[in-house]
Amino acid sequence: MKTIVMDIDNTFCEKKGDKEYADLEPIQEVVEQMKAYKEKGYKIILYTARQMRTYQGNVGLITANMVPVLTEWLEKWAIPYDELHVGKPWCGQGFYVDDRAIRPSEFLEWTEEEILQRIEDDRWKQS
Repeated sequence: MKTIVMDIDNTFCEKKGDKEYADLEPIQEVVEQMKAYKEKGYKIILYTARQMRTYQGNVGLITANMVPVLTEWLEKWAIPYDELHVGKPWCGQGFYVDDRAIRPSEFLEWTEEEILQRIEDDRWKQS
């Protein structure tokens, strides 16, 4: 099965300022693209570092305190997903490196074929 692993904050949910998580609005263009991939048969896994700093990496506390708010928000906005994973390590002022990653703007602008080709092309550069 083809799978997309999506980050949440600042990927399809813009987090700015002091707004509470429950009051945020999704980035509709990205949500529509997620729905299109879901219709193509993709499995969507959400993977988030949300509140990893707040709870100092304690996934149990994150699950108890943040997950109910998040799942209610996902339902409210009809965000398509199959699995929700919490505990993504927080990189702080650093960044993530992944050989199969794309930026949210690329997710919107490129076709499925262009994304897969770009990932394949990048693999050859590493050989």
